[in-house]
Amino acid sequence: MTFPFNTIVKPLIFQLVTSSGMCYAHSMRFDFHSHFPSPDSIFCTAEPGGIVPEHGGKQPCLMEFRGLLPDRWTEGKQAQLFELLAADKDIHMGEVGLDKRFTDLIPMQEQAAVLRRELEFAIRNNRNISLHCVRATGPTLEILDSLSLDDSGKDGLIIRPFSVIWHGFTGSAETASQLAKKNIIISIGPRFTGSIADIFRANPLTVPETDYEGTDVQEHSRILEEQCLRFRRELSISSEELDRHCAGVFDKLNTGC
Repeated sequence: MTFPFNTIVKPLIFQLVTSSGMCYAHSMRFDFHSHFPSPDSIFCTAEPGGIVPEHGGKQPCLMEFRGLLPDRWTEGKQAQLFELLAADKDIHMGEVGLDKRFTDLIPMQEQAAVLRRELEFAIRNNRNISLHCVRATGPTLEILDSLSLDDSGKDGLIIRPFSVIWHGFTGSAETASQLAKKNIIISIGPRFTGSIADIFRANPLTVPETDYEGTDVQEHSRILEEQCLRFRRELSISSEELDRHCAGVFDKLNTGC
């Protein structure tokens, strides 16, 4: 089964999988943030031209995001990012955000100004956002709050509900609850060492991710299956229940309703 790269592939599409010489149908796994283009994944990049070269161009994916991490930022790359999104309404923004590890390359005040421009562009163009945040929760929330205020001084820039994925979440249940109040989706990858159940209770819009940056199909599938298994175990739910949950979150991300 193949899909055009910029086509949004709805979850719960059934496909044939070959294992040990046997074919069987199963529902798709979900990866809400990966650097690996796959029908199972929302494909995000660290900079605008971040297509995996080994794959020879565009690949099928659940949804395509293009982003620009702080350590890769230049004015030229940001202009390229905006041009890419302006040219294709099916490309979303991500990953973008704040990262305190890179203050020697770009000070936090400048990172905040860059992120604000990127979020303003995404809001004006009705795009979903994959948000990167490392040791900068407070400043990131301040920016989101300032763009969520409904007053004439903000030029009508209001973040659409359920349009933001807080990628690679490693925070507390308290922070997860704050994000739930803002209708922000949380994706949890292998780096998270806390309780998924605690985060899920604080913010039910919590989904698995791999954040896989490699190019190996089998390795990506292995990590994704491990994450889904971890979610099922910690939440005491079945594979079908996890699929339905992810499908519901994905539909919110698509429609903003």
